[in-house]
Amino acid sequence: MAILSSANAFLTFLVLVVLAFVTKRKIKEIYIDVLAIACSYDLLSSSFKAGENTFHFSLFGNPVVGLRGQEARKTYFNERSFSTSEGYKMFSKAVPMPELAKTLLSAEEEHGAHFRKQLDVLVNKNRFAEIIATMLGDIQRAMMTWNDEGTMDPFDKINDITFLVTARMITSSDFVSHPVDFSQFQKDFFTQLNNTPTMIFLPWFYRAAQREKEIAITSLFTKLTAYIETREISDASAAEPIDVLLAHGLNTQEIIQFILGFLFGSVYNTTKTISWILIYISLHPHWISSLRSEVEGVLSGVPIDASEPLHSKLSQVPIEAWEDSMPILDLVISETLRLTMNQTVLRRNVGEDLQIPGGNGSVPSGTFAVYSHADAHLQPEIYPEPWSFKPERFEHGKPKVSNDFLGWGAGRHRCVGARIAKLIIKAIVCLFVMNYDYDIRRTKRGFSSTMSIPVPDYNKVNEARPKGEVITLRYKCIGQQSREI
Repeated sequence: MAILSSANAFLTFLVLVVLAFVTKRKIKEIYIDVLAIACSYDLLSSSFKAGENTFHFSLFGNPVVGLRGQEARKTYFNERSFSTSEGYKMFSKAVPMPELAKTLLSAEEEHGAHFRKQLDVLVNKNRFAEIIATMLGDIQRAMMTWNDEGTMDPFDKINDITFLVTARMITSSDFVSHPVDFSQFQKDFFTQLNNTPTMIFLPWFYRAAQREKEIAITSLFTKLTAYIETREISDASAAEPIDVLLAHGLNTQEIIQFILGFLFGSVYNTTKTISWILIYISLHPHWISSLRSEVEGVLSGVPIDASEPLHSKLSQVPIEAWEDSMPILDLVISETLRLTMNQTVLRRNVGEDLQIPGGNGSVPSGTFAVYSHADAHLQPEIYPEPWSFKPERFEHGKPKVSNDFLGWGAGRHRCVGARIAKLIIKAIVCLFVMNYDYDIRRTKRGFSSTMSIPVPDYNKVNEARPKGEVITLRYKCIGQQSREI
């Protein structure tokens, strides 16, 4: 069984005693709750018995089955009765949520097909040229606000860019063009996502934070409602994304749900991936050189004016080249996803009792099932030297068993926005490595590890930053032309 660090053992014990007294539950039960929420990676890495691919525990009094192994993984990602939205409703009971926020919980089963149709309306081959040009312009303008040289927290800076380009892609230029209003919209969006283990276990201590979340959610819906209704009666150009959605018959509530759902599913993971790509290739500089050569090679195949700024040149690269002619960047993206996307995911069996192949375990009807992506991504039998950054391991394609790579989901739970997410990742990485020379600065925080490279804290689902250290980028702009727009 995983245990909490000795430095926090006494404080943890006191918290458990208080919680046990208040909730009239056993300390052992609450201890498992704390591990499952605050240390889910540790719990699933250490709780299985030899030869077994399931283990049973409870979370907030609900029965939960932990799964591991290839056969269990195949079932987890392909079984129709395993519901994601029903899985996470457990937390809506533990953390009171405003009614408006609950619309985001139903996205998968109830609205999955509808969501895909909305995405296809906005992101299709007829719109890709415009999307790419607008996206690259936004990225370039954002980078121009930086100094010519300095240091930055990549997770903050990249997050601002990712949020901007994603929001413009699914709302409109007018909506994101007001710095103050849009800044508040971004702040509200991340405020309503704020959740920590202590907020779950000690909600009475966080009433102010819960109130802030309620205000932020209400603000998001109010701003979007007002803007959509204004666009609906406007005589302005009907080419903006919101106008396109309105023209396809979506009502205000459907558009809001789509916008917030897309932002929720895209921004955090895209920011995390880009930031870690920049960190990893800085630690392995030959990949920076290879990426620059690849971008130059792609540009050489496009008839463009050499005097044009970089973002303008890249905007003329056809979508086919972005998707199929950057194999080195594809390798880097896959390896970064393998190392960083090791979250613990939760689903609920809404069907009949289900036997798990490869062992003698089962997931009874109504039971929650939990799985850690690290079970695949960090297995040396699947990925030799799993703690090393080796993009070349993907040179011959994904692993033989498709469910052994979960970077974009798997089976019935694949990321519906993977195509556009890859394009955002590639656009930001290409502009950054071509615009800047940089290296990273690592500041340890008293944490020692046998890992050869920094990694996120897998226990913290909503934390992208490295475990046990602070990383900043020291950068310098390469020439002035690349910063023109």
